[in-house]
Amino acid sequence: LDRAWASYQANTSVPAALAAAGLRGSDFITGWKRREEPLDIGLVDESSMLDAKQFEDLTEIFPTLLLFGDPAQLPPVKGEGGAMVFDSLPDNRKLVLNRIHRQDADNPILDLAHALGDPALEFHQFEQMIAEAAARDERVVMAQRVESDLMARSPCLVWRNATRIKLIHAFRAAFGAPEDELLEGEPLICDGIELPMKHRKKRLDLEARGLIKGAQVIYLGPGRKPGFSRLHVMGAEDPQVSAASIVKIEHEGDEEPFIPFAARMGATFLHGAAVTIHKAQGSQWDTVQVFAPDIQIASRMGRMEAGTQLWKRLAYVAITRAETQLRWVVRNRLARPSGTLGTEDLRVDPVPLELERDAE
Repeated sequence: LDRAWASYQANTSVPAALAAAGLRGSDFITGWKRREEPLDIGLVDESSMLDAKQFEDLTEIFPTLLLFGDPAQLPPVKGEGGAMVFDSLPDNRKLVLNRIHRQDADNPILDLAHALGDPALEFHQFEQMIAEAAARDERVVMAQRVESDLMARSPCLVWRNATRIKLIHAFRAAFGAPEDELLEGEPLICDGIELPMKHRKKRLDLEARGLIKGAQVIYLGPGRKPGFSRLHVMGAEDPQVSAASIVKIEHEGDEEPFIPFAARMGATFLHGAAVTIHKAQGSQWDTVQVFAPDIQIASRMGRMEAGTQLWKRLAYVAITRAETQLRWVVRNRLARPSGTLGTEDLRVDPVPLELERDAE
């Protein structure tokens, strides 16, 4: 509470004060069920990430639910006993695919993912398979260090939160980022939108522009108004957005996080140079770096999740985030950047305006 009070005195921002204390305002906002029109059917992708409470909420909204999920992925962090919501469904309500069509296209990354289904496979054997795949196919790389240039546009995937924070600070130090402000071109991950229900239309507008929880954005610079940031939303049709921002850069241990931007309300962000594999679930990037020492630690712990060794679920989710190339990083090292952070690769033409006729 002292930490939250000190943050509020400095920023006069309730979301920033909550963030300083490790809380989010959205934890207390319960109006997301409200809709103007009734809905008939819900299609839920990545349903392995649903916990029991979210599933219950969805069944109240939709009389019919169609779930798409991968049982080999990570169960929800708050799940009961590591189970996924579709595990309890009767067999006549499940359609199980053991190998999907794109896995037949001679893809070494997906072949590695499929190999993780072997209950007898050990971590050292899997790493040897990666080395063999790397020797014959450039789509798999056994890397000796994390590439800082790649982290600017696709995060390094880790298991432990401490590793994530260390890599973020190493990334910022490598690019010469000051401790008290962001550089143009730094990557961020949207952690939600902190807006009360009276600003619901603004929330829907930001979500329609692609600014949803988990979205990857690039910081372009300060906005015209205090607390606003100019952002590039990766993959959005109209990616240039200006939004009130609460940006939080965490420190190791219990040290208070650094909050360079603290609007009274708006979109909240974490640094995006490195993310946990749990957070990355549901996203994909052209080239993905996986920090293998973290997964090796998970293998030594011997933990199980929903009947499968945790390290196999972590490895499966991590490597399948790669669309084109997998870089399996085996050493705790960071390569120096080849240049400075920039935004030149994000230049886009303005989206043409379209006139819409109101329905009569």
